[in-house]
Amino acid sequence: MITLLTSERFIVSGLVLFGPRWKAPLARTLGVTRETVSRWVSEGDVPPWACNTVALLVRSKGSVLSLYDKTTNMVRPWADAGFECFCVDVQHPDGEHRKGNITTIGADIKTWLPPPRRYAIVFGFPPCTNLAVSGARWFQAKGMHGLTDGLEMVEACRRICDWGQAPWMIENPVSTLASYWRKPDYTFHPKDFGGWVGGENDGYSKRTCLWIGGGFRLPQKRPIPELRPLFIHHLPPSKDRANLRSETPRGFARAIFEANVGRNMMSATGA
Repeated sequence: MITLLTSERFIVSGLVLFGPRWKAPLARTLGVTRETVSRWVSEGDVPPWACNTVALLVRSKGSVLSLYDKTTNMVRPWADAGFECFCVDVQHPDGEHRKGNITTIGADIKTWLPPPRRYAIVFGFPPCTNLAVSGARWFQAKGMHGLTDGLEMVEACRRICDWGQAPWMIENPVSTLASYWRKPDYTFHPKDFGGWVGGENDGYSKRTCLWIGGGFRLPQKRPIPELRPLFIHHLPPSKDRANLRSETPRGFARAIFEANVGRNMMSATGA
C-alpha cells in the first residue's frame, strides 16, 4: 500500500482544488502568502489547521461511492486526496466502519440505500460469477436463478449510479451483459495501466469491460510488459480466489482518479 506523508496529501489536495498552479489560489484561500505555502511543502511541515481546512474544501467537492468493493483499492487515491469515500460490500462487517477517509459498509446493495450526499463519482463492481463468459459451461447448472441474481446486482449498481447524478463506471469482465444490457464502452487489461503509481504488480492480462455515464472520463494508458502472463489462471484454489481474481488493479485505480479529478497532478508532483 502507498502511504502519503502529510505534506504530500496537502499537495494532492491543492492540485485537486486548483489544478497545476495551485499554490497561489490556495494561499489566498488560507489567508497566507504563496511563499508560506511553498515553505510548508519544502520543509514537510504543514500545520494541522491548514490540512484540516484543505480537507474540508475537498469534501465540498463531493463524496465517492464504490459498490461491491471489498478491497477499497478503487477509492484510495481519492481518500488520499481528502475525499470522503464509502465502500459497500456484503463481505464487509455489518454496519459502518471508518478508517481515515474510507468508510466500509456491510450491506446487500440490492436493498441498500446510499447516504444522502453530493457525489463526485460512483463506481460499481458487481460480481461476475453468474455472468462472465469464462464460466459459461456452468450456466445451465446454475439455472435461471443464477442469471437473474447476477443481473439484479448489475441493475442495483446501475440504479444507484443514475441516482448519484455524478460520473459513474460499472466494471465486469467479458460477460453476457453485452447481450442483456448493452455493449461496453471500453475494454482494457491491467497491464495497460501498470505504468501509473501503484501499478508495478499489474503486469498481467485480464480483459475487463467498462460501462460508463454521467460524464465519466476514460483514463490514459501507461502500459508495462506482461510480466505475469498466467497470473489469473494460476491462482491456487482457496476461499479468497474469487476476490483475488476480481481485485481492482491499483494502476488502473490511479489512472481513473487522474482522468476524472487529477488535472495533470502526476507531472506537477513529479510522482
